Amino acid sequence: MKLKYNFVTNEVADKIVAVAVGDDLEKFNGFIKMNDVGAYIFNMLKNDVTEDEIVAAMQKDFEDATEEEIREAVKEFTDKLRESDVIE
Repeated sequence: MKLKYNFVTNEVADKIVAVAVGDDLEKFNGFIKMNDVGAYIFNMLKNDVTEDEIVAAMQKDFEDATEEEIREAVKEFTDKLRESDVIE
């Protein structure tokens, strides 16, 4: 799975916001607000990755979280992106 559109991310008021750029701005009119975990997943989705690859990477960087917690966070976030038609 990966992002359908090109996004730029910026920090605004302690949140990370993604906005589509270029021609994709017309296709996805809006923005995505996320926390640090969402931004981590979002940045991985700039490349074609599997859920298992995201989970494995997060296990290395978020050592205090269990695999189950990570899988749940990845699924919840990617489900929201699918509902918004942002990933393929």
